Amino acid sequence: MQKLTVITVTYNAAGVLEKTIQSVISQTYFPQIAYIIIDGGSEDGTVEIIKKYESYLGAWISEPDKGIYDAMNKGIKMAKGEWINFMNAGDTFASTTIVADVFKDNIDFAEVIYGNYVIVYEHFKKLKKVPKSLENFYLGMQLNHQSTFVRTELAQSHLYDLDWKIACDYEQLFCFYTSGKVFHYVDAVIAEFADGGISTTQKIKYLAEHKAIVKKYAPEKIIPHQQINLLKAKIIALLRKILPRTIFEQMMRFKNRFAG
Repeated sequence: MQKLTVITVTYNAAGVLEKTIQSVISQTYFPQIAYIIIDGGSEDGTVEIIKKYESYLGAWISEPDKGIYDAMNKGIKMAKGEWINFMNAGDTFASTTIVADVFKDNIDFAEVIYGNYVIVYEHFKKLKKVPKSLENFYLGMQLNHQSTFVRTELAQSHLYDLDWKIACDYEQLFCFYTSGKVFHYVDAVIAEFADGGISTTQKIKYLAEHKAIVKKYAPEKIIPHQQINLLKAKIIALLRKILPRTIFEQMMRFKNRFAG
């Protein structure tokens, strides 16, 4: 069986960490999972929660870092086995059997495995079906680390580049894709995570980095569509700022009915 390292990065997230830990350790695949928690030096009771589950952990540390991607790099360097998945504080697997389902078939040919995911808003959930073909990967981030498994040796060969402040995950995966690494799609919902990540709340900066990354790895793919995305992001950011949360979410729910 394929050995998987699941890494949880956390900082002052005691209110949501435990549900993530329980989601990982309740996996039927757990005997083949090495679980690592990287804490950024929390002072809100996070460390006490980690110690509560210490017997389930392969390793854990609690120390200051340079941000989420620096912490994720620490986890990558500590990882053992064939595969890595990030399930950060507040994230959960979609079911107790999903990891076993992903690895039940022969996936020796793959270097990156990815599947679908659910974004959890305050009042509703949005299923995101990831395309089986990534031919339009240059248009934007179509994967996320919660529903993606990367070969350990591959991840360790290209850590998150901290020169990128927001789009480190896109830079890493787009680099893998444009260099010909083998991506394998699994048609299943792998993870759920809450709306409000940095790539959402700072969408305009994210899209600017995205454009620069595409220019770096596939300059021929720079197209006007990216300027349209940037304009849309500016409008949504303004609405998020001026509208009450309930009204904003109702608007997003209406939008999602007509968007993939």
